[in-house]
Amino acid sequence: MTSASPSSAIPTDRSSSVAILVNPDAGQALGNADRLSRSLAQQLASVDIRATVLVLAPGGADPDGWRRDLAQLLHDGLDRVYVLGGDGTVLTVATSLLGHEVPIGIIPLGTANLLARDLGLPLDPEQAVAALIDPRVRHIDIGRVNGHPFLCASMLGMTTELAKTREALRGLGTWLLLPSMLRKSYWLLMRYPFRNLTLSFPDHQLSVNTRAMLVSNNPLQPEPGLYPRRAQLDGGRLGIYGVHQGPLYELPRLALSLIIGTWPSEPRVFNRTSDRVIIDTRKPRMLTALNDGEPCRLRTPLHYDILTAALPVLVPAS
Repeated sequence: MTSASPSSAIPTDRSSSVAILVNPDAGQALGNADRLSRSLAQQLASVDIRATVLVLAPGGADPDGWRRDLAQLLHDGLDRVYVLGGDGTVLTVATSLLGHEVPIGIIPLGTANLLARDLGLPLDPEQAVAALIDPRVRHIDIGRVNGHPFLCASMLGMTTELAKTREALRGLGTWLLLPSMLRKSYWLLMRYPFRNLTLSFPDHQLSVNTRAMLVSNNPLQPEPGLYPRRAQLDGGRLGIYGVHQGPLYELPRLALSLIIGTWPSEPRVFNRTSDRVIIDTRKPRMLTALNDGEPCRLRTPLHYDILTAALPVLVPAS
């Protein structure tokens, strides 16, 4: 369960204007994005809320046209924004809304839908649409690395290569995807270098030699499953996680501890919480961070911090 945070009802005593942003390439869209956006617009119209649908089309002739249209809608007065897509799409839209007190509603169409899970939203898109017609607003934190925001997590190291491989093979199906991911994992285990990193916290430093790190916007809970939840989204703390260098024969035990949720007691896993941390390499270098699945090239040192209660989001009224 996510902790409760201050929330408020959306006024309904006047005509409202909303935007619906759709990513037709999201993991679960599969031709349903247009139908879902029309269904959402119709349900909003039934309660006298007019909606404008904008399509995110990265491969189109005008891939950033939606940003221009959204900016105009914000200028004209927008009450809320709905996003039909995954965590990366939500981050992209939320970044465009920073500085505007306009809440964002998530209709999950991605693969993991981490933020929707942690907000307690229905993962079925149809149910999410129904749940967010008459919603409430709550404020959640935003993580940042060198000024670039993330809502769920920022990944560094070997896991970024696995994520890029998964993205490149998306749509192949589990039975074709799994062998490719296993081959890539084996290749990385044999060749991906360990990095000597210095983690500077407000009150101490930690030196680690690792292939992978993850910084989460509020700490992860040690629980069974592939997608550990965050108990809070407004606690003002980062979770910092990684795996120390060690022998390959320990990897099965390590993987099991991650799956069953016993990783806090695993000697090779380090985890800390802090409101900020600086991650540095011996020499300045360019690294790729995956912020909510979106690649971002950054130069070290990496300054991670958190903006408390900076993003208004829509949640079910109940």
